[in-house]
Amino acid sequence: MKAYLEINNYDNKFYIFKEGPLGAFKVNKTIYIVNPSEVLANNDNIEIKIATDEGKITDQAYTKIISKSIVNLRISISGSFSYIPHPILFYNKANAEINNEFYVSDKAIIIESYILGRKGHGEIFREGKIKSITKIFSRNRLKIFDIFKVKNEDYRNPNLMGKECIINIYKIENDEVDIDKRIVSTEDIEEELSLLYMLTK
Repeated sequence: MKAYLEINNYDNKFYIFKEGPLGAFKVNKTIYIVNPSEVLANNDNIEIKIATDEGKITDQAYTKIISKSIVNLRISISGSFSYIPHPILFYNKANAEINNEFYVSDKAIIIESYILGRKGHGEIFREGKIKSITKIFSRNRLKIFDIFKVKNEDYRNPNLMGKECIINIYKIENDEVDIDKRIVSTEDIEEELSLLYMLTK
């Protein structure tokens, strides 16, 4: 699947341009990105661009990247916003390259979360390569350059992660930044995220 989604949300006007199955809708001040299948597979190539002057950006469910896939995902968001998508779940043998770029005009809260393997199904992430790059600009200056990389089972080393889930929280306001990284288990990630979501309401 190849898909492109562009959203402009300014002055109470909401516009979408799309190619492919991705879509979006807005409820009050929240923008929902919609992937009808909720799955990325094979050689999927996804690009999302959003420009907004306020509100929260999320999606409708977990994004699942299945086994034997090579996925390229690019997201670019500009304005003042909260970006709080559901976690990305990587099946064993999934491969992905993710590039996130955020251009903050005033303030933003960005929460990224990744889950390696489907522990509830007895699956351990043992094979695959993941690279996620996050760049955050404030007032046209690069403030954060963060890389999350996984190759096969190296994340199970307690000196790297030791558990299968990571949550990255970035807060930017008045050109100041704060970074919080949390390593949690599959059993605890929903509770951790629920508490974080409450802080953004």
